[in-house]
Amino acid sequence: MIVNDVVEAVRAEFLDRKIYFTPDDVPANVAVPTGWQNFGVYSGGAPGFPAAWQSFSEELPWVLSLLNIGLIGTAILDGDSLELLYVFHDANGLYYYVGGLPLNECKGQTGSTLPFKGKLSDFYHKVHNGFTFYPAQSMGPQKIEHLTCVADLIDEEDTVFASRWMTVLSNGGGDYLAVDLVSSQGKGVIWWHEQPLEPELDVDVFDVMDTWMSIFLEDTQPRDNIFPSGFGLGA
Repeated sequence: MIVNDVVEAVRAEFLDRKIYFTPDDVPANVAVPTGWQNFGVYSGGAPGFPAAWQSFSEELPWVLSLLNIGLIGTAILDGDSLELLYVFHDANGLYYYVGGLPLNECKGQTGSTLPFKGKLSDFYHKVHNGFTFYPAQSMGPQKIEHLTCVADLIDEEDTVFASRWMTVLSNGGGDYLAVDLVSSQGKGVIWWHEQPLEPELDVDVFDVMDTWMSIFLEDTQPRDNIFPSGFGLGA
């Protein structure tokens, strides 16, 4: 595979979106966040990704390792809002994660108030408003507009016990990692759809998030296995 193969595959996947593969592609009237300025798809050297990720190296060590070793490149998706596309490769070919604009870049917009605080809030404000597998919008922190109260997912008359739990990650199969909004420690809950009244309580949100993503993405290929040496074609 060479870089141009990646570019053409991305274009074919996102026919309904404008895609910018290099800073030179970006129109003058499009404001790209400062942290995204080093985006691109290149065969030589490691591709850049937002530096804000580094402040989560302790909370999401496996995800940071994935970015450092497996990331093929990034591109800007333009549409109703800007998103940063992350390109990876596994045994089945290319796959994608999409990260939304950090909430710090969305001041003045409605609906951008998070129900939780702490380090998880920092992720949304500084890294991405959502970082999920495309197109399922799962296996990563959900966008703020997709957060759901667990009580709304339970088909029972009395769901008060789950009214303080807010989803932050879907596994794509009906199960959720949620934040306990009244926990002073920011503890989480794993809610299983097949056992709706038997959730796992007091879990570490980042630990579960990192573990679930590592299992889901464990077949990701190292970048060096995708681009053979000598193929220096650019986008």
